[in-house]
Amino acid sequence: MSSQAQAILAAGVSSRTPPIIAARPRSPSLLRRVLIFPVKLFWGMAFCQGLVSSILVVGWTYRLAQRSVLKYWWLRSRRPQQSQTFADFLAESDQTRPCRHWPNWFFQQDFIQTVRAQPAPTGLPSSVWTAERSRHRASRITLGFARLARASVNSLWLNFWIGLRAVSNTWVLTLPAGLFWWFGWYDGWNNSFNKGYEQAAVGPLISIFGILWFIAAMFYVPLAQARQAATGEWLSFYQFRLVWRIVRLRWLSCVGLALLYSSFALPLNILKTAPMFWPKGKPALETLPTAEVLKHLDGYFFWCALLVLPAYVILRLLAARIYASGILSLVQTGNLEPAVLAPNEREVLERLELVEVRPQPQRHLFVRLIARTGTRLGRIVSAGALVLIWFSFVAQIYIAEFLMNHRGIGWLNQPLVQLPWFHYLPAHLKNPAGEVFGALLVFLALLLIATTLRRFRAGAASLTGSSEKRTAASEEKPMPPHG
Repeated sequence: MSSQAQAILAAGVSSRTPPIIAARPRSPSLLRRVLIFPVKLFWGMAFCQGLVSSILVVGWTYRLAQRSVLKYWWLRSRRPQQSQTFADFLAESDQTRPCRHWPNWFFQQDFIQTVRAQPAPTGLPSSVWTAERSRHRASRITLGFARLARASVNSLWLNFWIGLRAVSNTWVLTLPAGLFWWFGWYDGWNNSFNKGYEQAAVGPLISIFGILWFIAAMFYVPLAQARQAATGEWLSFYQFRLVWRIVRLRWLSCVGLALLYSSFALPLNILKTAPMFWPKGKPALETLPTAEVLKHLDGYFFWCALLVLPAYVILRLLAARIYASGILSLVQTGNLEPAVLAPNEREVLERLELVEVRPQPQRHLFVRLIARTGTRLGRIVSAGALVLIWFSFVAQIYIAEFLMNHRGIGWLNQPLVQLPWFHYLPAHLKNPAGEVFGALLVFLALLLIATTLRRFRAGAASLTGSSEKRTAASEEKPMPPHG
């Protein structure tokens, strides 16, 4: 091999990984989507049965909500009139390409194209590349298996970490209310049995405080969840000023969303308490062994997820559309600077040419005064309506727990607000504390794996940097004369 070829090879192969040539991903056909939908639905229903697996549902739904935000903005642009499909628009950027179709549960998006991608030569003569390819065939096979393994669990990993950050943020604002409910309920029953009249007000006051806390939090939480889903950044959940501006701008939509929350909660609370009435209709159920009872309950709650999962997803998608509409209105009226947006949001809006401030029609002073008064009055009325609607949501929880006490899980987690975990087993059949402890172990194990991978990548990056420096230094030295 000549000295020139050796120099090219040292710079292009030894110190750098050749780029990946991937075929352009194709949009899934309608038939394929129809066939895949039941599979995705089945896995979602199965994941709603466990504490850890329900975190995957949260992450999957947030990824879907992000796609919904992008599609809303695309529909409001000129791209549809320019005969460009939504999938083609998303394929234009690396940031939006993974959202071209519904998120996967396990495999990486465009799994087949990712696995089939092969390293290609850049700047190397064909003879040099052929020789190096055959020489490093074993390493390429190893890298291929590593790429296959990574692509097989990529979406699983994303769903878990996105879902964990999402539910953690939601619990920061809503978990205290659940704790107040639980303690107030416990103290109220203890006081009624022990006849502690001097402490009679403790339980009700704590419960009332928890109810007010939850109602105040739910003014904010749905659109904050939508913002976190749209940006992909967990800190964006706490941009209180921006989210509150969208809530005030879309007050009527927020009332409708809250009403939908309360409406969906009614059948779920009925399904949650229905098993307690089974023995009255079928007394033979009381004589069944524990294994048979668990089998019946597992099957029952699995099919309940046929309602829980769509309700959870629909609420997140509607919140995402309200958020997307509010952001677009604030930007185009000049009430929000594009610099305040997350980088991915700003990049999409700039590509769609939606960041320009559009002139508003000049209206008569009298019309503007009426509109301003109506808006202010509407916000006051909507605030009162939101209080009543969210109170009806909480009242359903208290009634359901009065009919059948589900202990801590019934108070601390609401499937439509936090985790879509819908699997209420009596404590004497299966103690949920074991599942909670298992969830903590899984979280610690995954955190350890993530930390190890992060350190491994940092070490590999430092070694690669050192190798590139040595290669550059060797290229600067003069070549010795041939003897």
